[in-house]
Amino acid sequence: MRVWYRIQAMVSRLFSARVSPEVPTTHSSPPNNLPLETIEKIIAHLIYDTPSLLACSLTCYSWYIAAVPHLHHTLMILNSRWHFNLKHQWSEPLQNASRHGLLPFVKRLQVRRLSCRYEGFYPKRFNRHTLRQFAALSNVQELEIDDLDIPKFMPRIQEYFGHFSPTLRSLSLSKPKGSRRQIVFFIGLFQYLEDLKLFDDVLDHYKSEPAEDPALIPLFTPPLQGRLKVTMFKRVGLLKDMIDLFGGIRFRRMDLFDVDGMRLLVGACAETLETLRVYPKDPRGKPLSMKVSDS
Repeated sequence: MRVWYRIQAMVSRLFSARVSPEVPTTHSSPPNNLPLETIEKIIAHLIYDTPSLLACSLTCYSWYIAAVPHLHHTLMILNSRWHFNLKHQWSEPLQNASRHGLLPFVKRLQVRRLSCRYEGFYPKRFNRHTLRQFAALSNVQELEIDDLDIPKFMPRIQEYFGHFSPTLRSLSLSKPKGSRRQIVFFIGLFQYLEDLKLFDDVLDHYKSEPAEDPALIPLFTPPLQGRLKVTMFKRVGLLKDMIDLFGGIRFRRMDLFDVDGMRLLVGACAETLETLRVYPKDPRGKPLSMKVSDS
């Protein structure tokens, strides 16, 4: 709201010097008289056109309200050890969005690796201010994290990520650190999770993973009934642990490339699977698609 009023004041000052006293200014503009349903339909056609959305947000208050959720739908945080050394510059997008009251509009959060020389995403990336701002992301539906260091968040991991549980529907983990049980435990933090993406690098396996903790049981059993995408994931036993601890999985669509335990996945989703895409070894090749019929 603060952003809109600042913009409104700037627009008022801009035009106040140009409008002649003889020109009436009390009549509302035609765009402002449109029904809210019509405005929303217009904005819906422009959700991928950022310049047009920005222009719409400057039209009037009702157009701003309709456009701002699409303008701030995605928040990307570029994470690197260099930014960490420079007073948490990694969190500048988070701080800027918090300063303008925009964090509740974020529905897709991406924590991306900025460089190859990267130590991971772990609790020391946070201070008390960034942790409070991170917790203000209350409507995130898609979460994507590179190099999540799960062992360093344990046992307080729910304090950092638990607020995503009511709204999160899609989770993507690229090269996560941790034991099989710890990764499954993290997935189990989100009780309504439907889509899951797992990416690993067979050339960059960790030589010593944390010891398994048989007592580490997921807090929730997410439905996992949407889409599963697994790429170059060679953690032997992880998929079996996920199926056992969640009491099965129910994905309708699966995309698999260079995955151990493919037969296990297909068997576990035999009753719900609708589409299966199996990619060849060459990631540039065409996927082998197969429709699964009721018969």
